[in-house]
Amino acid sequence: MYYEQTYKAREELLELLEGISEEQLHQKHDNLWTVSQNVEHLYLIENKITNGLKKAIESESEVEEKDLPLAKMLANRTYKVEAPEDITPSEHPYTKAELIELLEQSRTNLNTFIQEVDDIALHKYGFKHRWIGDLSAQQWVQLIGFHERRHIDQINQTLHNTAQ
Repeated sequence: MYYEQTYKAREELLELLEGISEEQLHQKHDNLWTVSQNVEHLYLIENKITNGLKKAIESESEVEEKDLPLAKMLANRTYKVEAPEDITPSEHPYTKAELIELLEQSRTNLNTFIQEVDDIALHKYGFKHRWIGDLSAQQWVQLIGFHERRHIDQINQTLHNTAQ
């Protein structure tokens, strides 16, 4: 299914979080976000995308679905992207339990959307990504997982750098 890798990425993230101490959540290294900030960002962006998709379906905002190498595009961490203000994480000292709760909330929101939308709408409607262009609802759901994998890599880099 188109969202299988998105769910696998979340499983990987939750497994990674299991092995992280409360102290490690907030360790900072150079210009990298902390583990907590990465997770908060993933929560914020998943909700923003899901809510945008709900609006796109409701308003029947048609897009031309193109074949794009989303996995490859998002895996390339040499290309740095500044997060818009509304999805930039805070300095709030979340606990691990609070972060997991945020992830559960955003995933529930996504699951509800997926259960309510049909396959035709998933390919027909969507909205524009700020640097990729138009994406269908299905592509946005895939992007959530690819984006999450990008941040799993960033979390691992932060953990590695702060352990030294």
